[in-house]
Amino acid sequence: MYPTWRWYGPNDPITIDEVSALDIRGVVTALHHVPNGEVWSREEIRKRKKELGELPWSVVESVPVHEGIKQNSAAAPQLLKNYGKTLEHLAAEGVTTVCYNFMPVLDWTRTRLRVPVPGGTTVALDGLDLIAFDIFILARAHAAEDYPAELVELATDHFEAMSAEDKGEVTENMLKGLPGSEESFELATFKQAIAPYLHISRAEFKDNLRRFLEELVPVAAREGIKLTVHPDDPPWPVVGLPRIVSTLDDLQEITEMVDDPANGLCLCTGSLGAREDNDLPAMARKFLDRIHFVHLRNVARSPHASFRESGHLQGDVDMAAVVGELLRAGADVPYRPDHGFTLFDDRKRQTYPGYSLYGRMRGLAELEGLRRGLSANRPA
Repeated sequence: MYPTWRWYGPNDPITIDEVSALDIRGVVTALHHVPNGEVWSREEIRKRKKELGELPWSVVESVPVHEGIKQNSAAAPQLLKNYGKTLEHLAAEGVTTVCYNFMPVLDWTRTRLRVPVPGGTTVALDGLDLIAFDIFILARAHAAEDYPAELVELATDHFEAMSAEDKGEVTENMLKGLPGSEESFELATFKQAIAPYLHISRAEFKDNLRRFLEELVPVAAREGIKLTVHPDDPPWPVVGLPRIVSTLDDLQEITEMVDDPANGLCLCTGSLGAREDNDLPAMARKFLDRIHFVHLRNVARSPHASFRESGHLQGDVDMAAVVGELLRAGADVPYRPDHGFTLFDDRKRQTYPGYSLYGRMRGLAELEGLRRGLSANRPA
């Protein structure tokens, strides 16, 4: 394992000069300015590599999967060809690990982005916030039927107790654009975006992922690319949207859809760790030969499908056990400190939620101490 750092390009509030001062071996970045579905040109890839200076481009995160592919629309065949061409261009420029996700519409979901912690803030998903948003603010048809009756009752009381400011904050956070992008949703456009998925079953959605893999894993294998699918965040359905990368069984099924080393996994300990029934050390052990990229992040779980992002060595994921399993493989796999508290001067600059400088630096220091300590104590 070796440490990397996610950088969002020239518009990132954290400069590449600051990144270059960190004890890392590579950068995780993407061409966020290229519209989803379009081919990444070799010229644009070279331009980004030049912007990194002496730091290598270790991982692409992400080449986004267009909604047309996820929905298997009429445009899917051309969109798949474009994706394959992008993989070819990346390989030609020496960038050979590509992370992607197959979450519809929402990349990650949090309802609170400024939860106090000593010296700063963190982000959290409050399950009652989410249910209240779905039923009463989004007003999705038949939404209440997707939740246990006791949770609907609790969410109803929760919604009635929320202030106008609370409701506005949760709505804004649910509709917020993704890090690195300029897009965000209005409530009406969000309803339009999720509408097609409300008629796609989980089994049909899996078939759409299978089509994606059957088309692109052979391209990746030919070009020397390692594809890595990122888990769902959170790893359960959100506002009626299907989730298919959430459990050990999901990961097993995905690796078997196209049984090739190029069809790999991104082990995100924070995303998968939000589920109490996910055993992260066991997952790391089972998929050692298919994990090509690692996100190390921790969460503190709470009732009603809720969690907050904790310190990297605190929380409910046994980080030492996970890292110990990953080190057993002996592979030179990139990892990054995923998210971090907003601390110190980062409270004055507009960083993306979870993507502060100082909070991630703290996480990087903790994780590198853990990794190096465990490595030093491994049997020769």
